Amino acid sequence: MEGATATLRCELSKAVPVEWKKGSETLRAGDRVSLRQDGTVCELEIRDLAVADAGEYSCVCGQERTSATVTVRAMPAKFTKSLRKEEAMEGATAKLHCELSKASPVEWKKGSATLRAGDRVSLRQDGNICELEIRGVAMEDAGEYSCVCGQERTSAMLTVRGKDHVWPRGPMYW
Repeated sequence: MEGATATLRCELSKAVPVEWKKGSETLRAGDRVSLRQDGTVCELEIRDLAVADAGEYSCVCGQERTSATVTVRAMPAKFTKSLRKEEAMEGATAKLHCELSKASPVEWKKGSATLRAGDRVSLRQDGNICELEIRGVAMEDAGEYSCVCGQERTSAMLTVRGKDHVWPRGPMYW
C-alpha cells in the first residue's frame, strides 16, 4: 500500500555479506531504505512506499540469489483543502482553488456540466494545487462549481454581484 513500509528478509546458511538489488540496480541505505544484517538474517526495509518502488527485489550473495516481487497499491488522492464559496463582482475575475493529497488529474464542473478552458476560463494545476479562474464574470457564471478527482469531490458556490446602477452624471433633460 502506498505510504506503508515493506520489509524483505532472507536467511543465509552462514553470516556473509549480501547485496540487495531492485532489478539490476544495487540498493544503498538512505532516507527511506534501511539495510540490516544480524548474523545470518538480512533485512531490507523500504519506508513510505511509492508506486515507483514496485518491482523485483533480490538478496544476492556471490552466485546465490533469492528474489521477491513487491507490489504497491496506489492510494487514491484526497482533497486536503476544499473549495470555498466565492463572491465576485460582475466583470471581475473569480478564482476557486483546492488542494489534493498528491498530484492527480482532476475535472472541473459547473453543476453537472464539465468545464473546458477557453477565452474566459483557465483550468490550472501545479502538482497537487488546482485552480479555476473565470475572467469577466457574468451573472450566468453564478452557481455551484466542483473539482472532481476519481471518486472524490469538493464543491462551492460562486455568487455574482451585479454592478451598481450608475446614473448619468451630466445634466438630465426631460
